[in-house]
Amino acid sequence: MTLTQEHLDFEKFSRKLIGLTIIKVEYSEINYEPTNPRPNYPTKYKNLDSVDFSIVLHTDSEKLVEIYWDDKFFQYGIGIKINEQSDFSGNIKWNVSPNDLWKKFLGTKITDINITWETVTTTEEKTQKTNNFIYPQDIKITFSNDKNLFVSVAGFFDQNDEEVYGMLDNLTVTDNEELAKQVKMIN
Repeated sequence: MTLTQEHLDFEKFSRKLIGLTIIKVEYSEINYEPTNPRPNYPTKYKNLDSVDFSIVLHTDSEKLVEIYWDDKFFQYGIGIKINEQSDFSGNIKWNVSPNDLWKKFLGTKITDINITWETVTTTEEKTQKTNNFIYPQDIKITFSNDKNLFVSVAGFFDQNDEEVYGMLDNLTVTDNEELAKQVKMIN
């Protein structure tokens, strides 16, 4: 797989997260029940959430980081914004900072970020022309406490599913690498 300058620029941009200390975390979700809002992100797995749009990291340097599903490289990939307006207005935000998944990352500094690039091939129906797209499927964020966070553009079709499916407008997030592999969030 050969990354273009645009891919390399995205990797360089993502490295701007290194050195930021997380002080608060929010999930931005579609409000499916406006009269009785409730979180939709919990799954049947401990410390694995399924987020219907984006994860917002508040930092001690007043930088706001949004990790979201994006179509920059392909219809479904990971996007990152720093102090930019979110594309997802009108959603409901949940403060997930006190949740077990996030507590261990509060007050810790991001020390590394690794992007997993995937290739998808599409074929145009009329011309039979094939196109290859290289896109960011998941990221691993390492913190100063030597713990890792895994975020993937994937989701469960049904709450009882044992594995996630890629190429969805959804993020899954966990701190458990073994679980991330088990449910196919990461390879």
